[in-house]
Amino acid sequence: MNLPDTQYFLLVVPFCLILVGGVFISAHWFFKAPKYLFWMGFACILPSIALGLQSLMSNAQLSLTAPWLGILYLGGAWAVSHGMIIKAKSRPKPLYSACVMVLAILALFYFAFIDEQLWVRMIIINIAILCLEAIAIPPVIGLLKQSSNLVKLLCISYLLLFSYASLRTIAIVLFLQNVDRITLSTSPWWMLMLAVNVILSIWFAIIVSATTIKELFTVLNDERIRDPLTKLYNRNGFFEKSKALFHDSARGKVYVVMCDIDFFKKINDTWGHAAGDSILIAVADVLKANIRQNDIIARFGGEEFIILLRSTDESTSYHLVERLRSKIESKIFDEGIRVTASFGIAHIHDEERLIHALELADQFLYDAKNKGRNQVCF
Repeated sequence: MNLPDTQYFLLVVPFCLILVGGVFISAHWFFKAPKYLFWMGFACILPSIALGLQSLMSNAQLSLTAPWLGILYLGGAWAVSHGMIIKAKSRPKPLYSACVMVLAILALFYFAFIDEQLWVRMIIINIAILCLEAIAIPPVIGLLKQSSNLVKLLCISYLLLFSYASLRTIAIVLFLQNVDRITLSTSPWWMLMLAVNVILSIWFAIIVSATTIKELFTVLNDERIRDPLTKLYNRNGFFEKSKALFHDSARGKVYVVMCDIDFFKKINDTWGHAAGDSILIAVADVLKANIRQNDIIARFGGEEFIILLRSTDESTSYHLVERLRSKIESKIFDEGIRVTASFGIAHIHDEERLIHALELADQFLYDAKNKGRNQVCF
């Protein structure tokens, strides 16, 4: 093909985006990366293949290959939309997407081989892309309102892609009516749209990568501070998260609560360790469901749990913990097993005395055990 060297140079970007897309897909398949990254990989690869091929084609070649390239563009638009829907934990709409793609492809074949009109084909493909990307707009706006700053930037970037697709469609309708009488691949409008496509695609790929890396570090840190069985905080997590509770002095005094399941060794010996683990998980769920949002709960090891809470006074704290004890006592666990738990409570004057308060709460816990178990000692 006798084309300017600059057009061959433009293939570098699509090739790089194809590599990035391959990395995204591999990260999901082989390293358990988030599922939405799999679709973002196809969102990078499919339009990049089409863009690279289209940049090298004449009008005649574009007419012959338009439906096939259109399938790649539509597939990329559907993939990025589907990926954002998964990211937002919303429900996909495959039937709607399939209908849009089928109708668009049929129209592309018609205006390529029966009534050849390049301008109409460009309008069809861009309107179809808009329809596919619009599916994810409500979930993306919802995610934008409740996510971290980096995920917000990802949502804004997607909205920017949609806005550009809208402007591109308007520009094609208004300024490219004579597209059949010019060499599209060397026209100023085509080069401008190609440049904007490249910039937005690279930007979006960077934001997706940054979001994934941040989420990976968040998961690794969460695994570091969480108990793998109950998903509560472990010791490290408890001491890290306890700092925030002390900084909010407007919500009353801080109390530490030690909890221990009574006769847990007997449960393991009678029903087995699998049943014991099941009870640990269930007790953790009971405790977690009956504390307030800002309270901190952790598993300190074995059958021992710890709660850090704020309360107005000792009486309120006692009644809150007594309710926890009653919830555990009244629950019927797997295989009809019933368990009880003992509690010890201590007031913490300030963050520097946390260790001392833990020792006091532990002593009160043993007092509760010595007094007959299944009670709260303050």
